[in-house]
Amino acid sequence: MGPLVRRGSILQYLVGSQRLRVVVVSADRYNPAHGLVAPLRERPAPDLAPAFLVPVSRQDWSIAAVIDLSRARSLDPAAVAGEAGQLTHTTLGLLTTAVRTYLGAPD
Repeated sequence: MGPLVRRGSILQYLVGSQRLRVVVVSADRYNPAHGLVAPLRERPAPDLAPAFLVPVSRQDWSIAAVIDLSRARSLDPAAVAGEAGQLTHTTLGLLTTAVRTYLGAPD
């Protein structure tokens, strides 16, 4: 069995020869291999962050980072290279608000 794919999981992900980290934005509990992921960018959030950037706390990731919803894409189960972490409940709440605001989507 591969890595656990659930909302808020931080995954190692391969796009071509590039390895990056993504956050699972949504995943269906009955079909967890199909969902939406967004890249985790290792940089501080700007003071006036747009709705598509979700700041990540130090409890979630060891250095300053943001989830970039503007680069969200469908999860490719074959691209998952491993687990890298899990968002806290606080950050999951911020992610839920950002998804509703930016993507106009329900939970």
